[in-house]
Amino acid sequence: MSTEPDARIDLDIADGVAVLTIHRHGRRNALHWPLWLALGERLDQVLPRCAPAGDVRALVLTGSGGHFCSGMDLKPDNPLVQRILPAIFEADHDAARGVILELKEITRKLLDLPVPTFCAIEGVAAGGGYEVALHCDVLVAAQDASVGLPEVRWGMVPDVGGTTLLARRVGRGRAVLAVTTGRMFPAPQALTLGMVDLLCPSGQALEQALAAARDVARGGPQAVSGALSALRRGLDQPLDAAFALETEAGVAALISGEPREGTLAFAEKRDPDWGRRA
Repeated sequence: MSTEPDARIDLDIADGVAVLTIHRHGRRNALHWPLWLALGERLDQVLPRCAPAGDVRALVLTGSGGHFCSGMDLKPDNPLVQRILPAIFEADHDAARGVILELKEITRKLLDLPVPTFCAIEGVAAGGGYEVALHCDVLVAAQDASVGLPEVRWGMVPDVGGTTLLARRVGRGRAVLAVTTGRMFPAPQALTLGMVDLLCPSGQALEQALAAARDVARGGPQAVSGALSALRRGLDQPLDAAFALETEAGVAALISGEPREGTLAFAEKRDPDWGRRA
């Protein structure tokens, strides 16, 4: 854990929603090695509690102090920078690859979390911060926020999922524009390009993300889990393979007992009690 008193990632779980909040106010929540480790540890804590078996139905990732995350901390007091120096000054391939793969192992935990994930973006989501955001399913951005991958301006590549996930999200041309220019994009333009999914008034990104996450928690756990899996896995599959994934998700939901509880609740004009689905 960091020796900085304000550098931490908080985890709060309520109403079926897990909220991870990045705190490092002095540096706009820039990610140094202790924060990367904290992110991995928090995700490890959330995973066993995820639906359909657990009580966590969705996750929201956000930042404090008016910003999501300004990216990788490149200042010398970041232990990660010390590990990268041999790659930069001695062309050490193993050092370069080792750091990148370690960070990807952490962010992959977010990508593979078996519940819908939302990122609430205020202020800036830049570089490594936007790469972390790209691992979420839905990006909610405040009207005056900005997002981008400026790594090439420091002679680096967005190598913690940035090039791959952005291209899958927005397509080749828009990804090339964003990555190779290193531009930061105002949230309204980012919405048009597909770099974020929802726009909201300043200061309301977390509120809007939480509202969507709570709506997720109203659905059947098996139904949401199956639909999410079909969406994620089917996106890069041929049409027939994607249809097959969708079919199996539908079968699993129909035999789970959830439709019985859902239809009874509708008829009785009450909220479903998914614990009664068996």
